[in-house]
Amino acid sequence: MQTFAKPNADGQALLIEIAERFGLTARGYHRVMRVARTIAGLAGSEVVERAHIAEAASFRLAAGRGPSQPRKSRKAAAAAQPEKMAMANESSP
Repeated sequence: MQTFAKPNADGQALLIEIAERFGLTARGYHRVMRVARTIAGLAGSEVVERAHIAEAASFRLAAGRGPSQPRKSRKAAAAAQPEKMAMANESSP
């Protein structure tokens, strides 16, 4: 990944800032870089630039992925909306 998707200095600074601010794991960091490399390739750029990283990160953050928004378990959802979950359980065979 470091060979093919090495960002320029501005892009690297943005990626580090995003990783720190939003708590990206190493896996999340590499996924953002992979998408940024794809965006750069589609744009015809040999170098992953700041704009490519910003766009890739926006896709990941807009989807609500990452440690900042953990998934709710069924039990947590039931506690948050007990009447809705009770109705769903009653209608199930």
